[in-house]
Amino acid sequence: MSQIFLYQDVSGEGAWHCLVAQVINTHALPPAVHWGTSAKEALPAVLKKLHCNRAFLMVSRTLREGHSAVEEIVSALGETCVGVWDGMPAHTPRDAVLDAAQQAREAHADVIVTIGGGSLTDGAKVVRIALETQATEGESLGQYCFKGDVSAVKDTKLIPQVSVPTTLSAGEFAPYAGCTDPRSKVKETYVWLDALPKAIVLDPALAQLTPEWLFLSTGLRSVDHCVECLCSLSGNPYSDGLASAALTLLVRGLQGAKQKPSDLDARSDCHLGILQAVQACQSGPKMGASHAIGHILGPAFDVPHGYTSCVALPAVLRWNAEDEPSRARQALVVSAFQAAGAGGAGGRRPRTTAADCVAGLVADLGLPVSLKDVGVAKGDLEDCARRTMHDPLVQSNPRKIDGWEDVKSILELCGPFAEKSDQA
Repeated sequence: MSQIFLYQDVSGEGAWHCLVAQVINTHALPPAVHWGTSAKEALPAVLKKLHCNRAFLMVSRTLREGHSAVEEIVSALGETCVGVWDGMPAHTPRDAVLDAAQQAREAHADVIVTIGGGSLTDGAKVVRIALETQATEGESLGQYCFKGDVSAVKDTKLIPQVSVPTTLSAGEFAPYAGCTDPRSKVKETYVWLDALPKAIVLDPALAQLTPEWLFLSTGLRSVDHCVECLCSLSGNPYSDGLASAALTLLVRGLQGAKQKPSDLDARSDCHLGILQAVQACQSGPKMGASHAIGHILGPAFDVPHGYTSCVALPAVLRWNAEDEPSRARQALVVSAFQAAGAGGAGGRRPRTTAADCVAGLVADLGLPVSLKDVGVAKGDLEDCARRTMHDPLVQSNPRKIDGWEDVKSILELCGPFAEKSDQA
């Protein structure tokens, strides 16, 4: 596996030379990423190249019931398609994963094809782990979740996965997956070296069928990837360049898709933006409190994945900006927004801080701007804050978080709040 070595100036003056080594993994992406061809045209050739002839499809129920796109893909695959499953809820609950694995096992599948959003993409990765380990119930599958020991990560081969994403959360570009324990409502991480999909098909016309709120909010999730990457104190010139370019593409593409839903070029900008964002995130930077809080708001409070970033990211940026090194990194975010033409043009008040830029984008896209909008009450804050402290990304937040009280301070910036929690 090829690596690039960079050397960071520990004096804090911004120069880069031979002092502290950093390693960038340059080969942790799927072997093939296709765009410019529809999924129904691309998939038969992709599966043929992989020498797969028994495809089990895990698809979005909304897409399957509301449009003909899935049936057109099934028709294009012909006898290669040996099953279609559409039972994945949000946040990838473990029992749904086991159900899909059982059906794929009975179909003797030799490849899993996903057509849908991040919950399906992650679910298929864990389905493949269940097939390899012959796990058929929650306890046996749960023993393979990642517990922090990198040396324990398995490298045995899994059956291939091909993903056709219809949202922008970008999980298809990573070898790890989130899967929720339905009893504890804790989203566990599964890491398997061969879990990375073998091919991705980016079809902007198919993504056009995704409900607007879902497409735009998962796009905000990828904006979150870029922003926390740029704000990370472990960022470097390589990751900064990729994340800045990705953020500019995403902001421009999301605004274009909102203004004109039929604009396929805008959706392609979003697709290429998430590809660059993933490369940036793999290049050294660590995510921070926005991701950590999102990991709790999702499964524990039933907040859609993309909405967690809409609500949490501006507040995290405001809280982090009290710290000078963090504030200096946030200037990179403002520059990327300005490059996308989203710095307050058209007579609007200039957005001169990273928090204002992100909050303004969320508002422009018509997405939730507060915990009230997603049904979280002020009485939930301590519970959410305490849960968040168990997420490892708390430790890599640019401004040091000393305890749950600090997380609660961030959450208080996400107000106003619902009068009563939806989870009560």
